[in-house]
Amino acid sequence: MATVDLTGGQSAIPFDGLNKLYRIKNRLDFTALNVSASDVVHAVKVKANTHVKQVYVKLIAPEGSTATCTVGDATHANGLIATANLNGTPGSITQSTIGDTYANGCIYTSDSDILFVPANNLSHTVADILVVCQDLH
Repeated sequence: MATVDLTGGQSAIPFDGLNKLYRIKNRLDFTALNVSASDVVHAVKVKANTHVKQVYVKLIAPEGSTATCTVGDATHANGLIATANLNGTPGSITQSTIGDTYANGCIYTSDSDILFVPANNLSHTVADILVVCQDLH
């Protein structure tokens, strides 16, 4: 199991995000990475004192064969999204729901990463991860 850090991509906190709701978006492109099943992909950095309210995975390009993932953090790898289909229709969206561990979101009191853990090898998947946050400063 490898660790892959993709947090340096397009994800950023908006300049005027303090004391507001904001969304972080990062495109995860596995076409050049060939990520293996159970690798841990660090997808989005979350600052301390942030309430992650909702998480979405939007499929841009499907894998082409059976592929799913979980989305969570270091405590619960599937806490935000228990399973997302990465071989569905382009444009399909999976969101965190009541059945997930963090049904009402999660408050992070220290800097943390949102983790994307594939259950299958990925070499064709492109997906956007979107995280709706509330600043608690």
